[in-house]
Amino acid sequence: MRNWPDNQKVKKNGCEVVGIEIDKESAQIAKKYCKDVIVGDIETMDSLPYPEEYFDVIIFGDVLEHLKDPLSVLKKLKKYLNKNGYIICSIPNIAHIYVRLNLLFGRWEYQDTGILDKTHLRFFTKKTAIKLIEDAEYKIEELYYTPWVSLPLSRLRRFEFVRKMEYYLTKALPTLFALRFIIKARR
Repeated sequence: MRNWPDNQKVKKNGCEVVGIEIDKESAQIAKKYCKDVIVGDIETMDSLPYPEEYFDVIIFGDVLEHLKDPLSVLKKLKKYLNKNGYIICSIPNIAHIYVRLNLLFGRWEYQDTGILDKTHLRFFTKKTAIKLIEDAEYKIEELYYTPWVSLPLSRLRRFEFVRKMEYYLTKALPTLFALRFIIKARR
């Protein structure tokens, strides 16, 4: 489990958060932040204990790359979105310049976190992330990029001009400089 939303902000906005977590220990932690936490593997669940069209938003926050068949999961959960509902997907960019440069020098080393997280089963580029969402028959409304400059320059991020440069580089060349793609799509 990674970062959970600030529970007070979620409650203040009248939102209820339901989580699905495969790991029992992480599910216990998530219960502090969620109305309900379903413990199980979303890929093998036949259904959720909620009626169809129950959710306004389903968030796949750095989840799809951990699944064997993310397309099936996207399709399966679509029926739980209400008519105006949408999904938000955060998907790491395997074509980031950091990965490309390492490959150029013959390096591909899994890590504990990040783009090359050792628990990732799937890897996506901008094109394949968009294709995944469209193949699941969602209509993409918005596409954002999370900027990220490689680690040697990360200390310089405290300077405003570096953050601006990072933003504009990512906007101009997202396939090279986006750490992840954030996709908002409707049923």
